[in-house]
Amino acid sequence: MSMDNQQPQPLKLVFRGRLDFGSQRTYDLVLKHWQTRMETYFKTQVLFTAEEVFMPEDFSLNVPQQTLMSTQKHWRNTTSLLKEVAQYALAGNVGAWWVQNGQILGEYQIEPKTNKTVVAEFIRGRELVKQGGMEQATEALSNAIEKYSRHAAAYERRGYVNYKLKNYNDALHDFSKSISINPLAPEPYYGRGKVMMIKNEWESAVPDFDKTIKGALAVQPIHWLARLRKSECLFHAKRYAEAIPELKFYIQRKFHGNDPNLPFKAKAEFLLAECVKMQKAG
Repeated sequence: MSMDNQQPQPLKLVFRGRLDFGSQRTYDLVLKHWQTRMETYFKTQVLFTAEEVFMPEDFSLNVPQQTLMSTQKHWRNTTSLLKEVAQYALAGNVGAWWVQNGQILGEYQIEPKTNKTVVAEFIRGRELVKQGGMEQATEALSNAIEKYSRHAAAYERRGYVNYKLKNYNDALHDFSKSISINPLAPEPYYGRGKVMMIKNEWESAVPDFDKTIKGALAVQPIHWLARLRKSECLFHAKRYAEAIPELKFYIQRKFHGNDPNLPFKAKAEFLLAECVKMQKAG
């Protein structure tokens, strides 16, 4: 069979996330926009139907984590339509990844980018966090939460700020609030687990890191950071037999470029050696 006659290999595509529209009026507008665009332009070449992703009970678009095999055209159309409807949202994010052999070949983080106050304040707060302006970041993120009380990502980012400022009880509140709004996002579980570690509550931290591992993709750094933190908690909880396979798995993983896991390989090797030693002593 000649190469010319072969069909292109399907792409491995991963989607996860939600967008919150905040009101019945906006929800109805965005649903109508989706349906119109499907009828007039995209036809059937989008990976989700409105019935699968639109949630009338809380005025949201919700894409549970899923892996699909499809074409480049479906990938392009689906991400394009999601970008369009995201601009109606007050909050949220849908991640879209094109993955091959454990590497990310394409990625979109689809979110609202408008001049609505809640959107602008969240983006401002998030940027201030990156720049280290923690006090100003708290103000901006609190403004976003005041405008939209179900802003899970704003609570998560404010929790991170409180963690960095050592306001651990406030961080615990914010991470838990974020989880209560959007229990599928891995980031607030990771943050709450780290607060538990600060408090030496090792057993309580383990389930949060488990939720992070389950909620994050294996190609995302946070997945592996959570595995290491979980191993550390298991070590301190004297659950050495459970920590050992986790640490071996982590050490075998190859990290590239600016992956934040790179500096922790030595720590993982040290913990593994200590677990083996303590297991033998026991």
